[in-house]
Amino acid sequence: MARPNPLATYRAKRDFRRTLEPAEGGEAGGDVLRYVIQKHWASRLHYDLRLEIDGAMKSWAVPKGPSLDPADKRMAVQVEDHPIAYNRLEGQIPAGQYGAGRVIVWDSGSWAPEGDPAEGYRKGKLKFTLHGHKLQGGWTLVRMHGRGSEKQPPWLLIKERDGFDRPAGEYSVVEALPDSVSGLNTPPPTSPKRLAAANDKPILPAFSHGRAAALPESLSPQLALLASEPPREAQDWLYELKFDGYRLLARRDGSQVQLITRNGHDWTHRLPALAREVARLPLRCGWLDGEIVVQDERGAPDFQRLQNAFEGERTETHRLLPLRPAVRRRRGPARPAAG
Repeated sequence: MARPNPLATYRAKRDFRRTLEPAEGGEAGGDVLRYVIQKHWASRLHYDLRLEIDGAMKSWAVPKGPSLDPADKRMAVQVEDHPIAYNRLEGQIPAGQYGAGRVIVWDSGSWAPEGDPAEGYRKGKLKFTLHGHKLQGGWTLVRMHGRGSEKQPPWLLIKERDGFDRPAGEYSVVEALPDSVSGLNTPPPTSPKRLAAANDKPILPAFSHGRAAALPESLSPQLALLASEPPREAQDWLYELKFDGYRLLARRDGSQVQLITRNGHDWTHRLPALAREVARLPLRCGWLDGEIVVQDERGAPDFQRLQNAFEGERTETHRLLPLRPAVRRRRGPARPAAG
């Protein structure tokens, strides 16, 4: 008996002469199963969770988006399977078409199921690990029996308690990280067996003689040293882009935020929008070291535009924290780079 086409319903709902959505395509991930969440401004804003199973993307519409709080069980309505090529879709679905509205790739990466994913899907319970830009750790999808329609049964999306969970009253991942991850490097692929076996918690150094200490009132930023030539032991060094801007430190102590220049001047009142963004970060206390820049049309820092920005009242914020470094190493550098 021929296997039913998993994309038949998907194709029947769309006019591919008008919509930018793909009719088919996309290669299966092999040992590494694909995962994506697309943020979709349709008739109502929702988040489409998609997991690669049997050569297609099983899909759920999550009205409120995912929550990192295990007690905050999010409704996830099962919808039709999508082609793997849909994972890259960003843009505007035209008016009059099914699902008309803007779509962005809110998160992407790989997922590792516990056991056979196809069997878990049929039985209505999927336990899995996510390895994305924004979502990581253990999750569960559970079908709710006796509710909803047979074609679109409701499920619950639940975060596991594993070190990646956060109380809902403290942090909302959809509010803190609202932007697209398109263009970012795909998180390093890991085989499902290794990914499921590993707890995937942050690796922290073990300090046996550490002690609690108050947050320092002041901090001197690390500054580059002038060098006559590049380092000879290149394998022990890392390089980063030299931004042409203002060096700035951010001090976060609970709900209090201070923005301080490298010379110790308080600029919090001059950059209220930036102070609000720092206050929204998932950080209880600590210091952040960065640089304020204004980019030109090519994305390069423009110091003159930065000076002009301080003379006006219009500000705009771009979130760069989710971006990964251009160079990644398994082991940190032996010493900081000059230059």
